[in-house]
Amino acid sequence: MSLKKALATLLATVMMLSLVSCGSKSNEEAPDDASKPTESAESSGKIKVGFSSAAFSDEWCHNLALAFENLTATEYPEIEATVLDGNIDAEKQINTIQSLMQQGMDYIAVQPLPGTEPALQEVVDAGVPLFCVDMVPTSDTLVWTQVGVDEAEFGRLQAEKLAEVLPENGTVCIAMNQLGSNSQINRTRGFEEKIAELRPDVTIIDEQPADSKTDKAMNLVEDWLQRFGADGINAIVCQSAMTVQGVVEALRAHNLLGKIYVAAQDFTQPSGTEWLETGATYVDVFYDYNALAKGVYDTILDHEKNGTDLPEQVMINPSVWTKENASEFGK
Repeated sequence: MSLKKALATLLATVMMLSLVSCGSKSNEEAPDDASKPTESAESSGKIKVGFSSAAFSDEWCHNLALAFENLTATEYPEIEATVLDGNIDAEKQINTIQSLMQQGMDYIAVQPLPGTEPALQEVVDAGVPLFCVDMVPTSDTLVWTQVGVDEAEFGRLQAEKLAEVLPENGTVCIAMNQLGSNSQINRTRGFEEKIAELRPDVTIIDEQPADSKTDKAMNLVEDWLQRFGADGINAIVCQSAMTVQGVVEALRAHNLLGKIYVAAQDFTQPSGTEWLETGATYVDVFYDYNALAKGVYDTILDHEKNGTDLPEQVMINPSVWTKENASEFGK
């Protein structure tokens, strides 16, 4: 380096140090502040919470993710949220979980897809409190706080309403969530057990995964209509909002809305109300994504402020919507 450049560098350094010292009352008060981002959650004293969604492409899941973001601006100013999309892909969700860890989250909440257990274990091993929201992983070693619902209750509530209207020896098809997911396993089990109890004459003629994808649900309905005929299916049970949309669109294309009962979930708005009121769906079982996000935040704040232990479960009750009460949703 030339002498001229060296002198210029030295002068710039002296000026920078002079500016830093002018910005503080004394050198002893905050010698390290200049190296810290002034707007970070750490410097602002906010609690950093990261959330990995199962899929923004699913409307209900996206609304859940938005709840984590929006509530920090309205009801939880103590919390700063970072929300990432798992995109219905285990590897992609693992990347989001690892990204949240690298960003130094105080708490990590996940809507875990099957196969993400190794990344969840990394969270636990790192000593970061883990919340599993809506869905739960399969593991004998993981420790987490579950914020969700008894998944089997979704299926039971659908079965109770369909049992009231299915004809004698009625037939049902189930469009399931992703195979192996907690919701798929338990929502299916809940329906199977309850319909067998209430209506042993009813037969479940097929169960196939729709994976919360509208196009896949539409293809399922087309396949079922070809195999069983329109007169051979009395009801279709759905396990997610995007599945409901696909089923409704496929039945509409065949002029079968209201002729085949549809048991919906997640109450997509504004379509959910319209579908119930027009008979496109018969029942919709819903639990509030805002309540789930609040369950996580309330538990964290209670732990932070009062020193209470993090619980194993925070349970949210689902609600049942039909033509009779659909207009009351959101009031």
